[in-house]
Formats: sequence, structure tokens, C-alpha cells
Amino acid sequence: MATLSLNDKPWWAGAIVGVILAAGIVYGVKAWQIDNMDSQIRDADGKIAELDKKIEQGRAAERKLPQFREEVKRLELELEKLRRILPSTRNTEEIIKKIKSLVDQGDFVLGRISFPKLGGATGGDPYAEWPISISVLGRYHNLAQLFNRLSNFSRIINVESVTISALPVQIEKTIGVDFVAKTFVYVEPKEAAAPPAKGGGK
Repeated sequence: MATLSLNDKPWWAGAIVGVILAAGIVYGVKAWQIDNMDSQIRDADGKIAELDKKIEQGRAAERKLPQFREEVKRLELELEKLRRILPSTRNTEEIIKKIKSLVDQGDFVLGRISFPKLGGATGGDPYAEWPISISVLGRYHNLAQLFNRLSNFSRIINVESVTISALPVQIEKTIGVDFVAKTFVYVEPKEAAAPPAKGGGK
């Protein structure tokens, strides 16, 4: 292999070769550093772009927060209305007060009111029927008004099984009325039981 000898060359030839070698080394080092820096810059740019995107998403969600709060309030009010129509508890005391008030307004005498035990939901329905047996004494022309007021109660009440009989002595009250005021109670869905672990011991 040929070798480069500078012994028989002028001094400036060696200087030129030294400058060329030094320049090559400097260029190689700088090229390696620049490539490494370019890679780091690209990684940083990618992270910055991702963070900018997340920040913008957070700001967009923050701008929508008042709208979300208003929607939550609206849904809570709607739920409250539905709970009054179809409550999740029997509220026996409230119903007794309401029925007594309506009976008094219609000039009836409350003879009997009985609350059977609440059954469970049937047929996949999310509610249970609760038929309340009521017996009153009054006058025939006030009966329709009583039933109408019951139907306007805040919760659902359907009047069924109406039996009307004339009183043997008709002075202030002329009829006896037996009927069922059927209302409903919302049944909270039960969480499905977790399946038994496979391979478990008996």
C-alpha cells in the first residue's frame, strides 16, 4: 500500500495536508453532533405538538364546562319531576294525607284505607304496582270530582274496581263507594351477580 511521505515536500505541503485533515475531523464531529441535535429537536417538536393538542382539548372542555353544568342541572330537574311521578319509595304518610284532604274537599267520609304489601316488579318492568283499597261515604255528584282530583295527584294514581252501593238511610250521605287507587313505585335495578370463578373449590 502506498504511503504519503512529506519528507521531500516543501513545508507548506505538510501544512495543507494538516489543515485538510483537521477540517475533515471537525466536519465529521460537527455532522455527528448536528444529526444528533436534529433527532432531539424532532422528538421535542413532536412532544410540544402533542402537549399543545392536549392543552387545546383542555381549553375546549373548559369553555364547554358552563354548558355541561347547565345540562346537569336540567337533567337533575327532569329527574326530580320523574321521581314525583314515579317515586322509588311508597311515601305512605304522604298518600294518606293527600287522600284525606281530597276526601274532605269532596265532602266524603273516609271509611277505610288499606295499604297492601308492595310486590316486586314483574315482566321486566322497572316498577311495582301498589293497589290501595279505599272505602268512602258521600254523595253521588261529588264522586267524579273526587276521582278527578286523584288523577291530578303529582304521582301516578289510577282508579280501578269501583263499586257503588246506595246507603239504606240517605240523609247527608247517599252512597258508599269502594275503589282501588293503584299507584306505582320505581324499583331500582339490581346489579348482576358476578359469575363464580372457574376452578374454585367447593
